[in-house]
Amino acid sequence: MIDTFGNHIIVMGGGAWGAALTSALSRNASLDVQCLVRDDATRDALKKGYVPRLDNMALHQRVEATSDSAALRTADMIYLVLPASASISALAQIQSLAPADCPIVLCAKGLVSEQDKHAFLLPEYMTIFAPNHPFALLSGPSFADEVIKGLPCALVAASDKPALSDEILRHFAPTHLRLYGGKDVIGVAVGGAVKNVIALGAGIAFGLGLGDNAKAALITRGLAETGRLIKALGGDSKTLSGLAGIGDLTLSAAGPHSRNMAYGIALGRDEPLPLALAEGARTAPLLAQRAKALGIEMPITQAVAEALEGADLKQLITDLLARPANFE
Repeated sequence: MIDTFGNHIIVMGGGAWGAALTSALSRNASLDVQCLVRDDATRDALKKGYVPRLDNMALHQRVEATSDSAALRTADMIYLVLPASASISALAQIQSLAPADCPIVLCAKGLVSEQDKHAFLLPEYMTIFAPNHPFALLSGPSFADEVIKGLPCALVAASDKPALSDEILRHFAPTHLRLYGGKDVIGVAVGGAVKNVIALGAGIAFGLGLGDNAKAALITRGLAETGRLIKALGGDSKTLSGLAGIGDLTLSAAGPHSRNMAYGIALGRDEPLPLALAEGARTAPLLAQRAKALGIEMPITQAVAEALEGADLKQLITDLLARPANFE
């Protein structure tokens, strides 16, 4: 593991969160920040100072952007800000082009799978398939549009390499983002993945008109499911009470500003589903599969997965309420 880091930063991904992080990092005058995007139109928009994925929302300043993947060859650190489902192909590209020991900051929240045979958390995948790259997770309650507006936000940078966490904190020190260091990459990854699914479930309950009490119950029991999975995978249960646990879930289940919540509301109301990506819709089946393999009870996650497959929503709620009572 290298103990010193260069200042050439590549943010890989030009969507809402990629643009937000590029904008924030660009406030640090000591960094050379460039956003790597898939197409020239997005590149040109970012360079002109607006974000296509957020209805052309204006950035506080223009940012450097490129659509040439050769930019990875000179990266000192890479922030991977693509959906979890796109992370495997992106990591393959990084491994073929970037320096062999280039640190990677994983910013997606979800699970990945190899041909649907096994579902991996991102830190698990990195350990197995990209062992030469030091990595960290950047997570927490964060709406991209608010970060772009310069509103305050708190995140956690988790890595088993303290020097890497410290460097990420340095990157954001001059910005409006408040970062905290951490070591529990498993707990942070689980929190980020499960919260999307629980928020989608809370949206379904809201869309069905079940009220705020039901929503509060789903959030609370969703945290219990998250805790069981963290424990089973060897993570730290204390992570559940932090930014990557209750903080992220509370924000994601607050209302339709959250894409997962909005998706769930539309599903509950039997309305056309939003076109914007709701990561929970992709994560729920993988998470249910993983829980089953581990022998862990995650009934809300399972119900959301079944809802996405077209199961009767009211029957799912009835079945959840009919589960045997237990001590909390």
